[in-house]
Amino acid sequence: MEVGGGVEWTAPGMGLILDVSGRTLLAHGDDDLKDRGFSAALAWDPAPATGRGASLSLRQDFGGRATGGLDALFQPAALDDRTGGGEATSRWALEAAYGLPVLGGRFTASPHVGVGLATGARDYSVGWRLTPEGATAPELSFGFKATRRESDTQAAEHTFGVELTARW
Repeated sequence: MEVGGGVEWTAPGMGLILDVSGRTLLAHGDDDLKDRGFSAALAWDPAPATGRGASLSLRQDFGGRATGGLDALFQPAALDDRTGGGEATSRWALEAAYGLPVLGGRFTASPHVGVGLATGARDYSVGWRLTPEGATAPELSFGFKATRRESDTQAAEHTFGVELTARW
C-alpha cells in the first residue's frame, strides 16, 4: 500500500508555477522494502498558453519517484529494483527553452537545453520540440533530445531519443 499527493500553486500574471509532490510505500510483504520520493519544481513561463518565448524550469527530486501511483505498479522492473535500496538520493534538473513561431505561425518550435546534477553524476542535454498552435489544432507534438551522461565511476554515455505525443 502506498500514499502520495501533491500541491501546485500558479501565479499566471508572473508566469510562475510551484509544484510539490511526494509518495511513500506504507506497507509491503517485505518489511525491509522502503520506497519514498519527494520533489519540488519551480517553472517560469510568461506565455504558457502559446509556449512561445523564454521558459525556465528548476526541479529537485529526493529519494525515489515522487509520483507514480498505479503506474508504478505496472512497470516491467521489480519493485525491489526500482526503489534504489531505500537510499535517499538527491537530483537537481534545470531546463531552459525558447519557443519560436514556424511554418507560418501554425507551429511552435522550441529548442531547449538542460543540465541534471546528482551525487557523482551529471547529465547535459540539448533538444527540440514541435507543437501545433491554435484552439482547433490537433494535440500532437514531436521532439528529439540528445543527452550526455557523465559519472564518476563509469565512462560517459550518449543517448538520442525521439518522442511523438498524440492526445484525443
